[in-house]
Amino acid sequence: MNIVSIYYKLSALLGNFKKLLFINSYQAGKNFKLGFSGGIIGDKEKIIIGNNVGLSGWLISDGGKIIVGDNTIINKNTIIRSMRLVKIGKYCDIASDCAIQDHNSRSLDYRERRKYMLTGNFDEKVLNSPVIIGDDVWIGRRVTILKGVTVGNGAILATNAVVTKDVPSLSIVAGNPAKIVKKLDY
Repeated sequence: MNIVSIYYKLSALLGNFKKLLFINSYQAGKNFKLGFSGGIIGDKEKIIIGNNVGLSGWLISDGGKIIVGDNTIINKNTIIRSMRLVKIGKYCDIASDCAIQDHNSRSLDYRERRKYMLTGNFDEKVLNSPVIIGDDVWIGRRVTILKGVTVGNGAILATNAVVTKDVPSLSIVAGNPAKIVKKLDY
């Protein structure tokens, strides 16, 4: 057995123990695998994970719902945050270091941001809009998907893309901001 095999076996074992720490933070289908580097912050009503999902990133509910479809993989250092709704389809492959969120994180009003900094109370008026990712989507490394975006079935988001607008099904997008560079025909 080589060192890589040992690493993955140890990571899976530690991930199984780690699932116990987050047991009240999610609902999951059969054969859910939580990698050692992943985690979940939320509650059972807000985070719903399908069958055969592999999670090495983080799912964080900021009061919103996160739904992950069957047979989807979310790799390490990817952070998915929801204040309203992030829905990910079936058979999606989300690479490492991605950021997907349905909100701006902070208010556009500097007075609201200042109040948060001084009091720590999170009562800001933060813009949010659902993020919907279809089935069979491949999201490359370090992709950022911002609020209000819908990604169609079978789309590919190239490495480092910053997705600010909807992506049609069977399209490849790249760049900042992401633009269609190819339509798939099969």
